[in-house]
Amino acid sequence: MADMSYGWSGNLGFKMPKNWAFDQFVEYPIGGTPIDQVDASGKDSGAKYFSPGTENIISVSDALDNIRKNLGNKFAVDLNKTITISNGPALKVTLTATDSFSEVGSSPVFTISNGKLNSANITNWLANTYGLKPEKLGIVVNGAGTLVESSKITAGNISVKVSANSNDEYKLSFICNVIKEEDKLLDNELSLIIDMTIKPLPFIETVPDVKLSLSAEQVKQIVVVMGVAAILVVFSIAGFSIASLGGIISGVFV
Repeated sequence: MADMSYGWSGNLGFKMPKNWAFDQFVEYPIGGTPIDQVDASGKDSGAKYFSPGTENIISVSDALDNIRKNLGNKFAVDLNKTITISNGPALKVTLTATDSFSEVGSSPVFTISNGKLNSANITNWLANTYGLKPEKLGIVVNGAGTLVESSKITAGNISVKVSANSNDEYKLSFICNVIKEEDKLLDNELSLIIDMTIKPLPFIETVPDVKLSLSAEQVKQIVVVMGVAAILVVFSIAGFSIASLGGIISGVFV
């Protein structure tokens, strides 16, 4: 019985029900922290002990090894070190693995559950934030989902952070906090951070058969879409290649 709740009239003269088990009836501070005083009738005996669960546990280092193998051993990263995956005139990609969860990015946090991303949530965010056409985002968003499935990260979250500097460069960060890998609970925290430095116009010029006259707003749009696509190309997920980038650019803006 929450007799002190402000959501209703509380215990203003009403009788207690005969089957009450716990009754919250007064509150007082201890060291500035409000403490509820609760009476017990004895009808609920509570719990005397707790049994440890049978959750399968995996070490952070083993989980990182598994993720690397699941992605085809395309990178060799150790904890708390940054490696360069790709470094060209228009695009630089680095990967960092840390043994602590990273702060989330500027996007909403997209949950990984049962090894899958919520494609609808990501599509809606990209469309609403960057003015993109939802029906044109399928290949990029589905590719990101395929990347998560291929890594066999079965529980965690992903967020995105976008920033720009005075050199007409954009930095796009994908932050993945891993909770379970192959349905095994990690024994500590693990975060994978993919950072991309993108020069949008030179980057577009590297893509075959694409010649677009882009507005400033479209440049911002292309940074995000091409950032996701670039990850898929780097990891060769779902048949992505440099040639396929041209179709993505045209499909989004045409």
